[in-house]
Amino acid sequence: MDAVVRAVAAVPTPPPYAGPEVGMAMLLQAWRSERVRLYHVRTTLRRSNAAKGRFDIAGIVAFARVFVRYVWTLLRRRPAVVFLLLSSSRAGLMRDAWLIVTARLLGCRVVAQYRGGNFEGFLQRQAPAWRRAVGMLLRRLACVVVQGERLRAQFTGLLPAERVQVLHNGVNPEEFPPRRRPVLQAAPYRLLFVGHVAFAKGFRELARAYRWLRERYAVELWVVGTRIAQPVVASSFLPPQWYAYYWQHAAEIEAEIDAFLQQLQGDTVRFFGHVHTTVVRELMAEADVFVLPSYSEGASVAVLEAMASGLPVVTTPVGALPELVEAGQTGVLVSVGAWEELAEALAWCLQHPQWCQQAGERARQRVREHFTLEHTAAQLEQLLWGVARGND
Repeated sequence: MDAVVRAVAAVPTPPPYAGPEVGMAMLLQAWRSERVRLYHVRTTLRRSNAAKGRFDIAGIVAFARVFVRYVWTLLRRRPAVVFLLLSSSRAGLMRDAWLIVTARLLGCRVVAQYRGGNFEGFLQRQAPAWRRAVGMLLRRLACVVVQGERLRAQFTGLLPAERVQVLHNGVNPEEFPPRRRPVLQAAPYRLLFVGHVAFAKGFRELARAYRWLRERYAVELWVVGTRIAQPVVASSFLPPQWYAYYWQHAAEIEAEIDAFLQQLQGDTVRFFGHVHTTVVRELMAEADVFVLPSYSEGASVAVLEAMASGLPVVTTPVGALPELVEAGQTGVLVSVGAWEELAEALAWCLQHPQWCQQAGERARQRVREHFTLEHTAAQLEQLLWGVARGND
């Protein structure tokens, strides 16, 4: 076998700016391997997060262009292994199937990463024929990669345990500017949310908790992200126990979120919408507490960025988040869907500035020790090398 392994990364990069696109862009920029030569095929189809998951003419045309570039790259580079992202929508999986089957027909092994925490829930909602088809597709993979140990169980019964590997997210700590002020040094205290402004990210709970907080503390809420209000898109992120609840109350949930943004934006709520990554990091350097009360997650890049910025994190114990945030050490974990508990946790943070400062420093150190891009890239290099060597 050649001393250098050729691999194709068929992955999305920004825009739009969401976890998969941002995470892949950072990983590609950090790639320095001399033994695994990585060729990138950009698979981004939409410029808006709100348009993801749709099956329409625009998506078909965009995918056709991607597929031509993909096949050309496979034929030209002759990689031993292809690395791609696995979807959890029907439209996305149909696209994935074209990429996976084509790679296998051309003699490439395929590694697919699932960057989420709800594959099992998605599969449960499908008809038996769909579940069988997905099972057949997964069996064509050399392995599936998840973002944390807690996320392995999503593929129990679909693949043998040894074919489900873990690859944690990573960030480059050196890219995060020094804090412009100590955490909770002076009012108004700034709470920062970065993510889809949607029910699945716990934004309704955050809105309720913030209304309660602002009556008692000098506090601001900074919101960064795209508003996702279409029920079909918003519900796709939810685990089974919350999926039915959302659809029963979708209209009132979305109305409550919109009303909150309309009533308080420009007062003590600053809604930035989508901003560039560098702006997010600047906001993190000025914020006091990072909050993400999600209903479902893989392993949030935004949480790692907040930790690298020296912020204490208030979040929920979903997906691999408990592997990132150490409860009582680098942040606080609250129950899913419990806005009162979230409000109390945030109030406790505001009342304990010294602890928050220490938690932020511990969070920064934890990222440096366990969640750097250099470490993530090295893990992926080892995985791709091992899978490629399996061709011998």
